[in-house]
Amino acid sequence: MKKRVKGKCALQKRTLPLSIFFIAIAATAIITAVVTHFVEQKQALNNESVVKITRSDLDEVQDLYDLISTNYVDKVSQEELIQGALKGMTDSLDDPDSKFLTAKETKELNAEVAGTFEGIGANLELENRLPIIDQVPLKNSPAEKAKLKAKDIILEVDGKSTKDKSLDQVASLIRGEKGTQVKLLIQRGTDKFEVGLERDVVPEDTVKGTIDEKNPTIGSIQIDNFRETTALEFRTIIEELRKQGAKSFVIDLRQNAGGVLAEAERVASYFLQNGDTIAQFSNNDKVISIDKAGKKIDQGFKVKEPTVFLVDQESSFGSELLAAAVKNKNYPIIGVHTFGKGTVQSVHSIGKDNYVQLTVMKWFMPDGKSVEGKGVTPTIEADYPEYGKLPPISKQSNWRIGDSGDPIKNINTILKALGYPTDGSVFNEATRDAVTKIQNENNLPATGALDDKTVDVLQEKLFRLVKANDAAYTKAIETLKK
Repeated sequence: MKKRVKGKCALQKRTLPLSIFFIAIAATAIITAVVTHFVEQKQALNNESVVKITRSDLDEVQDLYDLISTNYVDKVSQEELIQGALKGMTDSLDDPDSKFLTAKETKELNAEVAGTFEGIGANLELENRLPIIDQVPLKNSPAEKAKLKAKDIILEVDGKSTKDKSLDQVASLIRGEKGTQVKLLIQRGTDKFEVGLERDVVPEDTVKGTIDEKNPTIGSIQIDNFRETTALEFRTIIEELRKQGAKSFVIDLRQNAGGVLAEAERVASYFLQNGDTIAQFSNNDKVISIDKAGKKIDQGFKVKEPTVFLVDQESSFGSELLAAAVKNKNYPIIGVHTFGKGTVQSVHSIGKDNYVQLTVMKWFMPDGKSVEGKGVTPTIEADYPEYGKLPPISKQSNWRIGDSGDPIKNINTILKALGYPTDGSVFNEATRDAVTKIQNENNLPATGALDDKTVDVLQEKLFRLVKANDAAYTKAIETLKK
């Protein structure tokens, strides 16, 4: 079991976005209001009274507070003691989705939300006193293009160690102006590698759509996340693509971490008939709500064109709810098993400025089955090619002839996928010739060694190749054309 950091620092289990465009659910007042209202609607159906503890139940807590306040060898902050007790109570749940935020953290996050930020498009949390990427990076962000993944550990930022630094300190090292460079030393499993990223403005829009290049009657839509405006964005995109000639749709939910569940329900209702079950919700194993499609949710807007949905192992929470709801009505789901997050969090104020994000419910598919730890099973299996799953090329070494090992094997595999005759785990003449050709084609010094700039070019080529060989998307087009 992974040990989560504990101690004075109140940032241990909080998610802090590197780009600050991708805001965690507890960080925005608008999303907090939306989610809290959504949860309260469900819980209002459960009239069981809350069990109150008596004063005697808290005697031991008061005794310990008094003992520390009057006898501890050093001066103690009363505020820190109280916040430590609140955080300890939340930590005792052993639930990574339930988090306590101090007044200072909430104030900092609110200030960050109000401004415009530029970064790499990934989220952080602390684990074992090191920052890890806790969610899939935003699509088309610098982090995604660098092939960073959830659970990657950031060991260094521009050569500076991140160990024992707060999330704010790490984020300040990574954030910067658009066009500037930042280097990260990443640990993925037992592998360590360096990646260079160019900071950029990470788009706030959660929905993007276009007409398929080869099929002018098929609209392709990506939903990157669910926020308070996602359903409206989605409806607008659908209407625009219809005007451009779309008669059917591919809805891409891959790498969608979930966001606001109410917005996912709204999008699901667009595809269902009034009265169809979207999802069920329970509290303490008792069903307290069965949400059904209808005008109250979708305002009468419907998508009746043939549609297929794409999912992957990173599709989570709201995207799983949507996938499960439409799968129940026989819409094709293409990809691999989804993540499997079947719990719901609500945000509550504690005192004047502090907040607690707390797991308060479970959600279930229309048939009553849980996705927790299981995910949604696609109706058609399809995945990215294997070379698209390789780790980024490390920049720790100026790779050249004679080098060997797994990193070189990955480099040769990537070069081979790009059409160069390379193989094996040794940087040999074939590898050098391929690298030299790439350098010549991109006006780089033809050294035959993989320097930082050449690695960037090679990673970009791979990124484009993976996009061009998207088996799931290809299968979706084939399914619609049938």
